[in-house]
Amino acid sequence: MRAKCPKCGAVFEKPWQPTLVHIGSIKSLKCPACEKTSMMHTNVKDQVNWPKEEGAKSEGSDEADDLSRRIEESKYE
Repeated sequence: MRAKCPKCGAVFEKPWQPTLVHIGSIKSLKCPACEKTSMMHTNVKDQVNWPKEEGAKSEGSDEADDLSRRIEESKYE
C-alpha cells in the first residue's frame, strides 16, 4: 500500500493493516517523515520519496563533513 501525506507530501510504502478509521481508500495513518497522523489517500500512483536515499547528499554537505572531520581530528593534537 502506497500512501501520501497531505501535510508534508511524503509518499511512502506502508504494509497493509486493518484500519478502524477509514473512508474507502482514505485511512488515518501516521506519516514516517513528519510523524503526524492524518487522513491519507492510500491508492496513490506517485513515486515513493520516503525514506530518503542515504547516497544522495545536498550541495555543500561535503564541505561541512570535511570541516567537522577536521575539527574532530584537531581535538587530539
